[in-house]
Amino acid sequence: MSDASPRMSDKPVIAIGFGLIATAGLVVWQSWGLAASFGNQAIGPQMMPFLVSGLLAFFGLLTVLEGVKGATPPREGEDWVSVLWIAGGLAVMLALIKTAGFIPAIAILFAATARGFGSTRALVDLALGAVMGLVVYLFFVRVLGLSLPTGLFETLF
Repeated sequence: MSDASPRMSDKPVIAIGFGLIATAGLVVWQSWGLAASFGNQAIGPQMMPFLVSGLLAFFGLLTVLEGVKGATPPREGEDWVSVLWIAGGLAVMLALIKTAGFIPAIAILFAATARGFGSTRALVDLALGAVMGLVVYLFFVRVLGLSLPTGLFETLF
């Protein structure tokens, strides 16, 4: 026997989908003026932002469709403490990245996000965040030749 009652649309999910689509539009708008820095290149600095915006728009559309169908799984209750841990970690990272450097800022963000997801091992999370930050830093700086914010720790590498 099937459930004949139609499912209601999920307005918060629809709003998130439209938020993703709006973010995609913002990325395209901000990336439109990027120009190639090495002559006449077929692939320039616009490629990655345009790819990201295309994916954001695609997943935004899928999210809107799921919300309209009401096909989303039931949500658990809100956990604002976790949201505050993650948002606080992001705020601290943004405040410290220019002064402390990339690696310590990323380590703090990782530890705060891990705490938001329930981890209680702050020192382990800081160490893991620092190792991942170091790997990302070295990849961007040494392999790709890009610059990231440097602090005292990054001058060792």
